[in-house]
Amino acid sequence: MNAPVAPAALVAEHTLHIVVRVGDERFAFPVSHVEEALDAPVVEWVPVAPAGMLGQVPHRGRMVGAWDAGWAFRLARPAGAGAALVLRDGPRRVALVVDDVTEMARIEPADVRPVPGGADLDGVLAGVCFSSQNGSALVNVVRVDALAALCLLVSPRGTFVDGMPR
Repeated sequence: MNAPVAPAALVAEHTLHIVVRVGDERFAFPVSHVEEALDAPVVEWVPVAPAGMLGQVPHRGRMVGAWDAGWAFRLARPAGAGAALVLRDGPRRVALVVDDVTEMARIEPADVRPVPGGADLDGVLAGVCFSSQNGSALVNVVRVDALAALCLLVSPRGTFVDGMPR
């Protein structure tokens, strides 16, 4: 008996990724988890923000916790505030501040290789692959669920909506 074939649109959604730059590194996020890319986000300060949290960004009538991508990926320097991705993992929203959004790329699951040992201490990467636009550039494929969980672990109060913890 033949297994059912997934519709082309569903397959395309799982392989399309938004690629961002943080310093010299590239990170890819599945489009199914990217709610919006914000250009030059206005990050509002919050008191007693935990390590890695830059503040909050307004997004569609609510405030979403804004996190430094440099911190999230354990890079030597913080990300610039050139852009932010509002990421969705179920009901959770996390804004990740990055240097730039560079491209939308199709990343086939067969092209993704395991993360080198010791390179992902927090388990936020699904693997690595080479860029479709520049075959020699390495791209880190992100697990949005693990990234959102890391932010929630550091800040258990989560984000705020209309002044109430969410």
